[in-house]
Amino acid sequence: MQTVQISDQAANQLHDMAAQLHVTSAELIERLIKQHREELIKQPECLTDFAGLLADSPAFIGDPLEIQKTMRDEWD
Repeated sequence: MQTVQISDQAANQLHDMAAQLHVTSAELIERLIKQHREELIKQPECLTDFAGLLADSPAFIGDPLEIQKTMRDEWD
């Protein structure tokens, strides 16, 4: 077991949140750490992992070369 020092404001918020969920402050902290760790695991680690997430983005609909040509023609 470790002791962690937090501000009074954060301690009060932690106490209130734990009371709403009917758990101890320690249990709530453990849940939040677990949830945060799971969120980090879901995040892409490499640019190539991220690229696949953009496949359905409206910004990438259409022929890339045609989009580029259209953008260049805007300056003419």
